[in-house]
Order: sequence, then C-alpha cells, then structure tokens
Amino acid sequence: MNYYEHHIGDYAEATAHLSFVEDAAYSRLLRKIYATEKPLPTDIKAAQRLIGARTKEEREAVETVLHEFFTLHDDGWHNKRCDEEIARYKEGDEEREQRQANEK
Repeated sequence: MNYYEHHIGDYAEATAHLSFVEDAAYSRLLRKIYATEKPLPTDIKAAQRLIGARTKEEREAVETVLHEFFTLHDDGWHNKRCDEEIARYKEGDEEREQRQANEK
C-alpha cells in the first residue's frame, strides 16, 4: 500500500502515554506493515533492524510497542487495525484493476 488513512484523534488517544522514542518506533512499525502488506518478523531483533532501531533505547521502545500494540502469530507480529485496513485495501484491488484497465 502506498497510502493509508491516519486518524489523528484515534492515534493520539491510543499513544498519548508513549515516550517520544516509543511513538517513533510505533509509527515506523505501522508504516513497515502498510508498505509490505505483511506482518513484522517474529524475531524481535529482526523487527528492530527492519525499522532502524539501533540504540538500546530504540530497541527497548520497539519491544515495548510490539508487546502493547501487536500480537504475535506464527507468521509474525500483527496489528489488528493494519490487518483490517490491508484486507479492505485488497478487497478493492479487483475494482482498481478494472478501473485502470478501462482507463487504458
């Protein structure tokens, strides 16, 4: 996905308690899921590397955020809202493809 709706109020309500670094980690994790349309790696170190968490504080923030906002499944770390938005996006793939074909 190259686009996703970001509901500022929902995000602010859910993340007001996060530190600056935790908020940055959460935002990067969400963007990675939307960009790849798949869950984050099951291995936390791989997820940390994927979003560029290098310092101890950044790595700890990723771990904290994963445990609070994501659930671990066999195929990786999932976020409920991301899964719903991606599913909705994929449902519209057929319609988009038809529109694009008609435009050509």
